[in-house]
Amino acid sequence: MGKKETGEHLDENQKRKRPWRRRLLLPLLLLIAAVVCVIVFQDTLRARFAPQAASDAAAQDEAFTYETGSGQVFAPAGNGLAVASSSALELLDARGDTLFKQVVSYDTPAVFASDTLTLFCDLGSERCVLVGADGAALELSPAGSIRTASMNENGAFALVTDAAGYKGLVSVYNSDGALSYQWWSGTGYVLCAAVSPDGRTMAALCAETGGTVLHLFRLSSDTELARTEFSGELLFDLRFLGNNTLCAVGDEALVFLSADGTETGRYEFGGSYLMDYAFGGESFVAVYLSPYRTGGGGTLSTVASDGTLSASLPMEQDVVSLSASSRLLAVMTAAGLHVYGQELATPRYETSTLMTAKEIILRPNGDLLLLSAYSAELIEF
Repeated sequence: MGKKETGEHLDENQKRKRPWRRRLLLPLLLLIAAVVCVIVFQDTLRARFAPQAASDAAAQDEAFTYETGSGQVFAPAGNGLAVASSSALELLDARGDTLFKQVVSYDTPAVFASDTLTLFCDLGSERCVLVGADGAALELSPAGSIRTASMNENGAFALVTDAAGYKGLVSVYNSDGALSYQWWSGTGYVLCAAVSPDGRTMAALCAETGGTVLHLFRLSSDTELARTEFSGELLFDLRFLGNNTLCAVGDEALVFLSADGTETGRYEFGGSYLMDYAFGGESFVAVYLSPYRTGGGGTLSTVASDGTLSASLPMEQDVVSLSASSRLLAVMTAAGLHVYGQELATPRYETSTLMTAKEIILRPNGDLLLLSAYSAELIEF
């Protein structure tokens, strides 16, 4: 009652003060309303005024994703990833962002890559695409159907194709993607070819009557540099381990050779079956051998570049995927993933959580990609 009575008998001075109070109250009410709006609509405001953060989060969610398809194959492209399938070709950079993507219809997709170039091929056809590290693509026109290819660490590559009237043609392209050398084989069916890291030498394995023959060429000359015969042996793959060292893979042994074709070492499989192998190590080749043709356990070994055994590790389960880089070797079985040094001692990293992984790739920067049909998981250790 007292307060009402006091309000009814305001003097003139108090009445004069009331408009000033109103003027002070109005901004205060507006401030309170603004605060309420911020609280109620804070999520909307964040989305409105921080679009880059939202975009970055979405990009992160999409990193290392790609199209699936039949015949899907992978290759490390430096610290990036190249993926080919019957329906799509894709090149991803080191962060997993897509640099190149092309819809195709390939029967037998294959991919070969280095830090700077990636070659996508449809084996058995004349279709192939060369893609640079910036995603720029170039359609190549080989002279015949593609049998296989290989690419050295600097981007020079050898393309093996059919050739009318010959047993095969090896075309060498330099790191700029330009054709620099060709050799037609008249006596042996060309199985594979490789270019040395310095881009000066090309080696080709050919199947001839009674065995396999290694042909060596200086890319500055048409004259054959060396020829080495392996009577009664089938060698089917070849890789330069350095400018002066070669490793040829056969069904019974790894054969190591010098730059002039002289055999310098050999690692015999001792009657076991070669189930898988991996190049990529600085000073070793990894092989997985099993006493059974259909698998069921075996031995994982690392072999030095002089043909001597570095280390061996019994495997109770079959190896699903191997990947070597620098002095590390990643091994995936149905039970888990392990990363070893060349000595195959205590694992540097291991996990039993593989989800739907089908393959692994060790990257040069020391981490690992766990590949499934649709995406890759980046594992750092």
